[in-house]
Amino acid sequence: MEKTLTITVPSYNVEKTLKETVLSLLEPTILNDLEVLIVNDGSKDSTSMIAHELEKRFPKTIRVIDKKNGGHGSTINTGIKEAKGKYFKIVDGDDWLITENLSKFLENLKNTEADLVYNPFYEVNDKTKERELIGKFDSSFNTSHEYSFSMLAKRIKVPMHATTYKTSILKDNKIQVDEHRFYVDAEYVIMPVPYIHTIQILNDPLYLYRVFSDTQSMSVKNMQKNVQHHLDVTLHMLEYYLKVRNSLSDEKEEYIRNRVLDLIQMQYQIYFSFPFDWKVTKDIAKFNKAIYEKDKKIYNESNGKMVRFIRIQPQIFYPLIKLREKVR
Repeated sequence: MEKTLTITVPSYNVEKTLKETVLSLLEPTILNDLEVLIVNDGSKDSTSMIAHELEKRFPKTIRVIDKKNGGHGSTINTGIKEAKGKYFKIVDGDDWLITENLSKFLENLKNTEADLVYNPFYEVNDKTKERELIGKFDSSFNTSHEYSFSMLAKRIKVPMHATTYKTSILKDNKIQVDEHRFYVDAEYVIMPVPYIHTIQILNDPLYLYRVFSDTQSMSVKNMQKNVQHHLDVTLHMLEYYLKVRNSLSDEKEEYIRNRVLDLIQMQYQIYFSFPFDWKVTKDIAKFNKAIYEKDKKIYNESNGKMVRFIRIQPQIFYPLIKLREKVR
């Protein structure tokens, strides 16, 4: 029997949070309509053991997939491949859902054919436990209506935590994100856009996204450590945009272009967060050149005030480096 919803739980060394995550998904009235795929990405702690214990308790709902480590993207790709639900959602193994909202959410999924279902979500401060509601639309939106993507393109920016895709959108169009990299959630929310025609907007928040955790890939320290990963994803999405832009409606072209510009801006912000270093200055110069050579229009559109300042660093400091070397 086809399930209504597949939730994939990417899991790597999440022994402290996995049980809380999975149990938050198991609202008793929806178990027959729900498939939970716990994808263990080669964890070195007790993640796999905890996952299999949960599978034994809920064998008709939970399936554990143990695999070699391939990064967050590999768990997403595995989940898409294995999913049997009409809809597909990702809940990371250190986040969780609002259990009491799941029954209504599943009922919505049964009664819609929208390509993408959107929920607002909470960011939860891991240190203070305070919650901030993100992305709630005004009440004028009819939650039973399927809106065209073009109608909402200027009003919506869909992060992974707000997103539930119709599974066929991902499978039929062979959506695969990069493996062995962080920040592939950007790929996950950009690459399906050409194939999304309708969106359902729901009012009830569902996802609880943990922020300000020291282990989070979005922390400043980890973004500096993984700067090459973000660079790779940014350039990949720029190439993807250039590949598909001529086949897109004006609204979709603008939407994807703006998401790529956001990635470019973030890449500069990561460079700017480092203490001054000659290597970073050289990396900025390489990044400037890469964007310029791929598309001059995008290069010019990404040239905000902060970016202009960062871009001129190589022009200022390279001559000083050479002068210093000559003096020595």
